[in-house]
Amino acid sequence: MIKKLLKFIFAILMLCLSAKNLVYAQSVSNEGLEFWSVFPTHVPNSATELANISIFITGKQASSGTVSVNGSSQRFTVTANTVTEVQVPRANAYISDAEGGKVLANRAIHIVVDAGQPNVVVYAHIFAGKRSAASLILPIKALGQQYFSMNYTQTSLSNQGQNFITVVASEANTKVFIKRGNTNLVPGGVTLTNVGDVYEYLSYSDLTGVSVSVDSLTSGCKRFAMFSGSSGAFINDPTCNPGSQDPLYQQDYPIESWGRTYGFIPFSMIAPFGTQPTERTLGQYVRVVAQSNNTNVQINGTTVATLNAGGFYTTPNPLRQAASISADKPISVAQYALTSGCSNILNGARLPGDPDMVILNPIEYSIKNITVYSSTRENISEQYINVLIKTAAAASFRINGLTPTGTFTPLASLPGYSYIQINLNFYRTNNFNLTADDGFNAVAYGFGDVESYSYSAGTNLATTLTANAVDPVSNLQITSACVYDEYNLQLTLNVPTKKIVWTINPSNTVITSVNPVVRDTTINGQPYYVYKIPKPGIFTKSGNYTIDIVADLPPSTGGCKLGDQLFNFPFTVYSAPVTNFKMPASVCVGDTVKYLDSSTDSSKTVKSWIWKFGDGTTSTLQNPTHAYTTPGIDTVSLTAISESGCQTTRQQIIRVNNVPNAVFTYTNSVFKDFAVFLKDASTIAAGKIVQWNWDFGDGKTETHTDSKVFEHVYAAAGTYQVKLTVVSDLGCSSTITQSVVAKPGLKPNFKLPDVCKSDLVSQFTDLTADSVAAGVNLTYLWNFGDTEANASNPNTSTLKNPTHRFLQAQVYQITETVTADDGSSASVEKDFLVNGSMPKAAFTILNTKNFCSNVPVIVQNQSSVDVGRITKLVWYFDYGNQPAVSETYQYPTAGQQYTHQYNPFTTPAAQTYIIRLMAYSGITCVDVTEQTITINAAPKVVFTALGSICEEISPIQFTQAQDISGNKGTGVYSGAGVTANGLFSPAAAGVGVHPIKYVFTTESGCADSLTQNITVNPTPTVDAGVNRSVHIGESVTLSPKATGNNITYKWTPATGLNNPNIARPVATPQDDITYRLTVTSADSCSATDTVSIRILKIPIIPNTFTPNSDGTNDVWNIQNLDRYPDCIMDIYNRYGMLMYHSIGYNRPWDGRYKGEEVPVGTYYYVLNLKDGTKNYGGYVTVIR
Repeated sequence: MIKKLLKFIFAILMLCLSAKNLVYAQSVSNEGLEFWSVFPTHVPNSATELANISIFITGKQASSGTVSVNGSSQRFTVTANTVTEVQVPRANAYISDAEGGKVLANRAIHIVVDAGQPNVVVYAHIFAGKRSAASLILPIKALGQQYFSMNYTQTSLSNQGQNFITVVASEANTKVFIKRGNTNLVPGGVTLTNVGDVYEYLSYSDLTGVSVSVDSLTSGCKRFAMFSGSSGAFINDPTCNPGSQDPLYQQDYPIESWGRTYGFIPFSMIAPFGTQPTERTLGQYVRVVAQSNNTNVQINGTTVATLNAGGFYTTPNPLRQAASISADKPISVAQYALTSGCSNILNGARLPGDPDMVILNPIEYSIKNITVYSSTRENISEQYINVLIKTAAAASFRINGLTPTGTFTPLASLPGYSYIQINLNFYRTNNFNLTADDGFNAVAYGFGDVESYSYSAGTNLATTLTANAVDPVSNLQITSACVYDEYNLQLTLNVPTKKIVWTINPSNTVITSVNPVVRDTTINGQPYYVYKIPKPGIFTKSGNYTIDIVADLPPSTGGCKLGDQLFNFPFTVYSAPVTNFKMPASVCVGDTVKYLDSSTDSSKTVKSWIWKFGDGTTSTLQNPTHAYTTPGIDTVSLTAISESGCQTTRQQIIRVNNVPNAVFTYTNSVFKDFAVFLKDASTIAAGKIVQWNWDFGDGKTETHTDSKVFEHVYAAAGTYQVKLTVVSDLGCSSTITQSVVAKPGLKPNFKLPDVCKSDLVSQFTDLTADSVAAGVNLTYLWNFGDTEANASNPNTSTLKNPTHRFLQAQVYQITETVTADDGSSASVEKDFLVNGSMPKAAFTILNTKNFCSNVPVIVQNQSSVDVGRITKLVWYFDYGNQPAVSETYQYPTAGQQYTHQYNPFTTPAAQTYIIRLMAYSGITCVDVTEQTITINAAPKVVFTALGSICEEISPIQFTQAQDISGNKGTGVYSGAGVTANGLFSPAAAGVGVHPIKYVFTTESGCADSLTQNITVNPTPTVDAGVNRSVHIGESVTLSPKATGNNITYKWTPATGLNNPNIARPVATPQDDITYRLTVTSADSCSATDTVSIRILKIPIIPNTFTPNSDGTNDVWNIQNLDRYPDCIMDIYNRYGMLMYHSIGYNRPWDGRYKGEEVPVGTYYYVLNLKDGTKNYGGYVTVIR
């Protein structure tokens, strides 16, 4: 198991209790002020892999204290919700296997919080080369007088590991018996004379079920701490030969904290990532230890064993499914992870994991709020948390305030409970706060390559002799209170007392109870005596208090103290929030009221709000909105609740006022330019209306201070949205909107004809009838303004659509008067132009230099008339071939341009067309002109798609574009990175999408073009890393740097690589080698780089050389020494004089000292390779 841990790799957990968090009587949490831990025997124990221990301390509040052991002492400070590591000196704390069976003075690790500082949570972690184990550490208030050991069977594969039981004295003169059944394993027991003394019992036998308890005659009132496990254990199923071992290390729970029902949740079998879809598929073993005789044990409701006290049952095979484990009497249950190579159904697969043991907590003891810090240091690559909770509370479970990924699964054999395995690997934090409305049990664990850890995530524990505070209403224990809350102080003893002195610090309030009232009770068959303070207390100030209780105990045997005994516990008093909020003093019915919370708390954050609006509705939002449906006076109350659970309430009065009812009427018929009469009819139940705001929908508004009838005139016909807003004397308003249709009335109109002097008649067309309602009868009177009119050609007409002949080319005033059958009448007058009779058709062709079939022809009108205007142009653009095809344009202007696109053609080389123009000044007055035009053939370009290319590709020649017309000419490319002849350079163009245009121009100057986009994809970047040097047989991880779009990796050659297709392969070459790394993006773009590994071969040092200038062996050449450029070579003569010194060996020794030949003889050398290995030393002989 590869565990190169220098620090603790496990998830740090904190129990976070709120101020009003109630716990059941006779229970304490794993928080505390004083703790004892030990550093038991640990395999391996070799000089190169010595075990070490670290103490990890955390808490929900900042705190400080001391960690001491065997003469050494270290201060610690803890910041709220963070972790502090204290490395304990090995020499002061470690218990070697040779020290087993001895009382070791002051060998326990003592963790003490400074006076007045808050509680902390403590963990211990022991580690050595490739080994690791950790445990939750219990406070002294949770220690007991009897424990049963939890271990595992040592296999015959290794004789290194042993089962251990380690006991720690928390009180002086503590005597304990270590028994298997009725047999004393240590005859006469073990006496721990001083506080902090330690005794470790070692055995190659399985110590599970061994009882350790105090001597009732000498130590009947004393408690101690106990740890158990194995210094190194293999855990495998019978079909597998394990290849790795790990220590087991847990602090045992006293029998009072055992339960009858447990939930087993297997460690996750789903790999969070990687190539293996599943792992640890074989499951885990479960072991059950009994406290009493005739204990019936069930798994999933089926009886599997009947055990006597100290007896244990181990599942014959690892459990793979969640299960319930129960008994009719208290039991202890442990879960065991298997050796890595034996943890899967297909044995031999080396997947994350290795042996570990965690003692589970029963459902009788659970927690509601914990914070876990999960580390990924060293080789831990997978992290999880298992949670068991009541099904009814599962929906309330949160991790960091959010619903966890995944779903809770009902545990069928444990009705009412569900579980979840939470994968932590994809969270962006290592801190995890777990909360729920009801208690839950949790186990945090992690795995790596032959790595594992697991531990209980904190719990509540049983205790007997306690001093605590009690809520007088619920009679439940409280760890804190709010200012002005009543509380009772309670003391539970195992012997009666006649006097109790209660002291509350720092105020030094002292209350003495003589012959106090006692309530007898029985716990686990033992009598206990419960005393309460004479009257409930109240704290008027927030802060941290210490409650000291001194009880006058009667003389007793069994090691109990005589006389006064002190009990104390910390008690936190939180300030109550100052509740405040903002709202309007009065509102109107139906208004949305915004309530703004401004509550504060000096010590905690306000976290919840309860609003009551006085009309039976409520809200729990911080800043809610509410609308009242009835008028009246209501009382609004806000209860602000802080994180501490403290709360206060404030009330305010709000007046809800009546809203007026807006109503108005108007005259039935509305016409434009005529007045419409508007009348208000609004009402209000109480109060009065003081303002009327009118919006007529035509952009005009008015504000009135009375309800009198008034008029409004619409200037145009149409439908208008008239809006009335009425406002009461208290500012309440209401609005009504109605549609008002203004009819158009009479609006005479007529159409003028286009005529010339030669036309015989002018036809006038009436348009008035189109704008009046159906059924309205109209009469007409026309006046043509013609002074030359006569009886046969009169100047007036009563026809709807009359005619008249005009003799002069000039402007006439035409008047039409229309009268409706209701007597309304209106007139309209228009100027009428009679044009001259001599129009002149003329035009100019503008683009004469570019007559190409694919380019429109542009013509410009130059037509004119002697008097008036040209009324119409008719164009024929191919009169010779299509005389019936024309284009007509009304009322042209001189100089106006027109375009025409002929059908493009590529052959013949040219075609001729006749353009004909007819210009009209009236019905019969027309002139015609023609021109002939020659159009050249146009080329036809095709351009297929270019696709994409990589930036690193050499320039390429485009051939995708060409002319298919057959006309002679020249083609030219243009765009980023391309030459005129189509040579494209991706590097010059750069990354991105580039339009490439191809233009083909014929010899006649006609051109055609197309554009296609080409995408230049980026070349990935790669740096294979710095060249490396390693000793032969060593491995090195290649560490390249590369960027690109979803790149893949390919190392060549693959010689010595564990995987040539990953970014960071492990290389174990046997000789010098250069690796080439090719990275390829998702766009198939690639880049390469090389890195060299040089093998630091062992120097081959000859023991003689002959510096006689014969050209052979004249210098002391040392093969492979050139691979160590920083080496230091020192050569001494027989008298210890330094004859040669060199840093690096670029110039081998030539047998000279200061230019003179040294005498023939033997010389001593010292070679330091400067690579961390031992120095070379030896002799070399100079021969001539």
